[in-house]
Amino acid sequence: MAPRLEPSLSFPATPSKRRLNADEFDIWFLEFSNTYNLNLRRAPLDLSPQKKRALPYYSELVYYELLKVQYFKGNHTVIHDLFDQGAKEVHSKWVKKPRAEHGVAPFPAHLPRATSEPERRQLLELLRAVLDDMNSTSVPSCSPSVIAPIAHGVYDEATSPTRSRRSKRYSDEWRVSPTRKRTRSVPSEIDTECDPDDERPPSVLSVIDRGRVHTASPVPSDPRLSRSKPIYGLTSSANVSKSTFASQVFSERDEHEPPPASQETQTTVIASSAGSMKLPILQAQRAVGSDSGSFAPSSSTERALQISFGEFEQLQQNVRTLLKDDQPTNSFFNSSSEPDSTRPNTPSLPPPSLPPVSPPPASLPRHSPASIPVIEQPSNTPSRMPHRASQNFEQRLHDVWPHLPSHYDRAPFVVRWEILRVALHCGVAMDDLRLEYDPSLTDQKTLWARLQALPAFRGKSFPERSRPDAWTAALNDKFVTKDQVVVLTAFLTANTSKNGPAFFLKLSPLKLDLPHRLSRRFGSDRFLELVIPSMGSQDVRNLGETAVESIQKWLVKDCHVLLGRVWTSFFVKPSLPKKINNENTLGPQSKTIYQERVYMFAEDGNEFHRLGTGEHWSPKGEPVGMHTKMGRENLLNWLLQVPNNQEQSVLKLFSRIALGLSRTRPTVVVQPEQIRHRQVDILSPTGKVMNDGIARMSHGLARAIRDVMGLQDIPAGFQGRFGSAKGFWIRDTTDTSDDIWIETFPSQRKWKCDYIEEDHRTFEVRSESRELKSANLNLQLLPILEDRAINADLMKAQVGMFMRDSLKRDLDAQKAAMQDPVQFRLWVHENSPSSRRADRIKHGQVPFTAGLPSSREDIMQFLMESGFDPTRLKFLRDIAWKLRMEKCKELQERLNVRVGRSTYAYMVVDFLGILEEDEIHLGFSSKFTDEQSGFFETFLHGMDVLVARTPAHYPSDIQRVKAVFKPELGSLKDVIIFPSKGNIPLADKLSGGDYDGDIAWVCWEPTIVNNFRNADVPAVPDLFQQGVLRKENASYNNLVGTKDITSEFLARAFTFNMQQNLLGMCTNYKEKFCYARNSVRDDSAILLSTLISHLVDRAKQGIVFTDQDWAQLRKSLSRIDPPEPRYKKETWSGKGEPTHIIDYVKFSVGKPTVEAELRAFDQALSQAEQFDKHLIRFYQHFEKLQRPFAERKEAERKGITKKPTWETVLEELRKDIDAVAQEWPTLRGEWDAKITNMYDKWQEISPTNKVNSKTIRSLLQEDQVNAGLSSWDLLKASFCFKMYYNKYPAFVWYVMGRQLAYLKALYMSHEAGGSPVLMIPGMYAGLRPDNKYARALAAINDGYSVLDDEAIDEERATSLSDDEN
Repeated sequence: MAPRLEPSLSFPATPSKRRLNADEFDIWFLEFSNTYNLNLRRAPLDLSPQKKRALPYYSELVYYELLKVQYFKGNHTVIHDLFDQGAKEVHSKWVKKPRAEHGVAPFPAHLPRATSEPERRQLLELLRAVLDDMNSTSVPSCSPSVIAPIAHGVYDEATSPTRSRRSKRYSDEWRVSPTRKRTRSVPSEIDTECDPDDERPPSVLSVIDRGRVHTASPVPSDPRLSRSKPIYGLTSSANVSKSTFASQVFSERDEHEPPPASQETQTTVIASSAGSMKLPILQAQRAVGSDSGSFAPSSSTERALQISFGEFEQLQQNVRTLLKDDQPTNSFFNSSSEPDSTRPNTPSLPPPSLPPVSPPPASLPRHSPASIPVIEQPSNTPSRMPHRASQNFEQRLHDVWPHLPSHYDRAPFVVRWEILRVALHCGVAMDDLRLEYDPSLTDQKTLWARLQALPAFRGKSFPERSRPDAWTAALNDKFVTKDQVVVLTAFLTANTSKNGPAFFLKLSPLKLDLPHRLSRRFGSDRFLELVIPSMGSQDVRNLGETAVESIQKWLVKDCHVLLGRVWTSFFVKPSLPKKINNENTLGPQSKTIYQERVYMFAEDGNEFHRLGTGEHWSPKGEPVGMHTKMGRENLLNWLLQVPNNQEQSVLKLFSRIALGLSRTRPTVVVQPEQIRHRQVDILSPTGKVMNDGIARMSHGLARAIRDVMGLQDIPAGFQGRFGSAKGFWIRDTTDTSDDIWIETFPSQRKWKCDYIEEDHRTFEVRSESRELKSANLNLQLLPILEDRAINADLMKAQVGMFMRDSLKRDLDAQKAAMQDPVQFRLWVHENSPSSRRADRIKHGQVPFTAGLPSSREDIMQFLMESGFDPTRLKFLRDIAWKLRMEKCKELQERLNVRVGRSTYAYMVVDFLGILEEDEIHLGFSSKFTDEQSGFFETFLHGMDVLVARTPAHYPSDIQRVKAVFKPELGSLKDVIIFPSKGNIPLADKLSGGDYDGDIAWVCWEPTIVNNFRNADVPAVPDLFQQGVLRKENASYNNLVGTKDITSEFLARAFTFNMQQNLLGMCTNYKEKFCYARNSVRDDSAILLSTLISHLVDRAKQGIVFTDQDWAQLRKSLSRIDPPEPRYKKETWSGKGEPTHIIDYVKFSVGKPTVEAELRAFDQALSQAEQFDKHLIRFYQHFEKLQRPFAERKEAERKGITKKPTWETVLEELRKDIDAVAQEWPTLRGEWDAKITNMYDKWQEISPTNKVNSKTIRSLLQEDQVNAGLSSWDLLKASFCFKMYYNKYPAFVWYVMGRQLAYLKALYMSHEAGGSPVLMIPGMYAGLRPDNKYARALAAINDGYSVLDDEAIDEERATSLSDDEN
């Protein structure tokens, strides 16, 4: 850590005998410059004097030389103290007052740092005066009379003695012109932490203001926003605080707009003595990227100032001692507090809405970032100064956010995002980004090529690219495609070092996803999803004891400056855990990091402008570069309509924000008169809500939604969001009109919503009911099935049989399909995940990464459709093998036993009331088929079925009920309808479910159902009465009167929601506990199940359950924690045969079956090889154009260097291919990024410039090059395959698979007597195999005849009738 600038405690000091060196001076020089934002530089060492004079900052290089001379004289401490005292005097004229009290000089909260170019010039003039006086006076004899002109000489040109002396000392060449403008093309180094040649880490002060946030919006079409002009001027005044400046940070003002009223932040100029100085006219520049903007104070400045201010008193005293001045110095510590009789009274403004960049004390109100106040510390308020360790950690938190150089301010947001993303991935310092922006960088390939050419990026591995469709969408005005939005995601990883930022930032590639309501209303580019480690994770704990509290405060109460925007946090929820594999084989192989997802909103920024008069929210549909400023409190008020919902608890109201962040498809806007708000739910005789979370909609509305979504049929219902309502809506079976209407029930409405705005009246679809298919039996259901079995051994054997049959059937089907490419293509289609179709719909084509499709299923299909045989090509065979291995491994770990006569379906309720208490209705939209059992039906009737919902814990969480078919409900297909009769909803019996989108497992397999008996719903213990659980019940009303109610609301909610959630830990313990006791129904098991059911709703209900509570409960249940179940291990470790149902299924059935079948599978495909003769024929054609090998050798022996054209081309191509291929084994990191980088380098290989032949240029026909199918591309691929098909097969296929597939299709089509068929990407994405064609072809290959099984049409029916007659 570089030393901080601290004054000596006494003067004069005894000179040190230690020899000083230039490196130490450089560190001191940079610290001194950065402390005051002087932006001083030293000349590059490798420049000639002529080139140095050409530097735009040449005139300022004199300071480096003069300070260096004084440093080696030992005067640097004196210079620092003199300059600091004078800087405070100058700075006292800049101090801003949040409320502009009349005539009151505010207590300073800043270090004397320049925050604009005029202020920097004033400090440079002061430094010149100090250096001049050091050269002409004896420092120990300095008196107060000497310091006054030093401090004020910059204002009093006529009387300053130092000014006249300076004119004789320096030539014009070295004069620092106060009006000189810095060249735009030279990046400002105000952000520079230290000299590029200095590797020592910077101090806190050297990095306190590296960010820039400018003042204007770069919109050329609006002259008001593109014109540079002074806003205010200062005039001289004696002993008054009269002239004011409105802060321009994050603000924009119309040129005709009057100055702000008194509650705006003011800059007050205080005269030291009557008539002692002239005031210069300071101008606030409005131009984007101007120097004044680059010095705008950021949250980092404010925070660092508070950190440094604790040492200010000692520094003041030290300077007084230095100057031998026993009288109070004329500084802002004792400035005049006389009232300003000239200031007119101004009415008070309403409280500003936006949060400050630096959070105020709890006793002060928040101020708008448009004014960025300097917080005044009231005399009666305890000091907020944290301890030194805490200060350092707060600074480390601030340093998390890097800042791009100012010359990128005019670049589109997506370009800034990508530049910063690549720089962070490559570990390149922001100051090394010497790439000037120009419009060509909006092309992603051009941008990457320009970055890769920079010296700082050479030899570095680049990250995964943003997908082209996401990049294109981000460049348009709305950050959207037709039905998707661009999503911004970033990750924070804890820094294990005690130095540097507390977290490392990583930006993710741009991706497309469905929008949420807030992004549709305010623009998706204003929302950033930040994934951070959980506060309970070891990485966060390693940051220190107080780290959690500091991080939570930093997240909620600080504003975060990133990419020229001010972001604030407004929601947090758990994110998916991340697994990190350890390459050290001696240590743990992986660890799981639990994470939180923080949602941030861009309140302000460079391109933002003010809200119009009377407006509360930003207008809808704003372009990316023309947003309106708006605080997060307005964002939440728009969504939750907080003034109407203050009676709700803080935590429950906070949880409702999630509805505005649900990614959904907007469909139909319903008019206010078409909404039917029901006042009461359907209640049972005991008062239970029987329709919790479900309502109806008209047939006409369902049809309209179907049309918007492009569905083939009208579903039975939709899971969705509608205003403040969430849940499931089914079609009203009694509605036969075309009317549009929708109803909501109290159990659906989560807050009071007025449904005025269209976005609150848009029906948002999360999912819809779909065609049902056979399902797996979840692992959690097995212990309950065994417990409730009439014959437990029979139940265990039956489940094991399903496991064995399922494995054998799947493996046999894959082996058979791989013998025929057409059959295998059909198998791939039938065994692909549903997300495969979703990805195609999202991208409008089959997504590719480098040379092959992104998914393995698509890779297999792509290669087979090009003519490759999975039994002959080892690359294709290996993909199929790995896919099967992973599925078998997943089956062994999760034990999801497939049961043919079972399915998963949405649970809905019978609004007609025709089902009895123990009845259900289930119909299918198409014939449900289970070939193993021979079940082919369209509905269930007259049979018992089991229904359950996962996770299941109580023995009663599986219920045996009767399936009946009711014609009145027949139109509702692919949903399971539960009765509305009875005292307790059937859904509630299934793990406390409801009807807002819960899915039930339904099983009608007789061997399982007939061996099952119901359990009564157990009497559950009251854990609140027992003191195991507690509730946080504070309502929003309790916060009314708080100065910053939104920050307090979010702080409480974040603190609670970021506490460790023990749900997973308790669930795992309960699994081990019940396994050890082999019981799911004793009192302890019921208690644990009750605990888990409460913790599921912990965040919403405000349930408090700590580590201490959990430890105490475990101690009461058992003296020692139970061991891990044996089925968690890879091999059976128990005595004898397994008896527990899960142990039996895994070790007695699953593992032996998988191992045997995989051995047979491997043997059947052992003939595959890497080589394919068709793929080298293209290269062989060009190889024949070379001279024979013997002739080439003879020419080489004779020293003949001239070679034929093609010989030179192929030799150079071999070298280029070798250079790229040799990088393959050395690359590390993410797979997509690795192959994308290789693909880019592969594409850069072009014909050598050693030959100049039209024949060579003809290989690069433009249209073919753009498609990647030019003759040159095919030659590269064919030649590379010949060279590396065996050594680096993955490199060959993943980088040039598209070209190899094209070559294969050419030769296979020729052999089949036809031509290859080309398709455009959109048509190819919708291509699916023909089941009947594949099966008919298989029958023909097996020697069977195939009958015409076409449906009988009208013409054929007539002919058949005629034949019969």
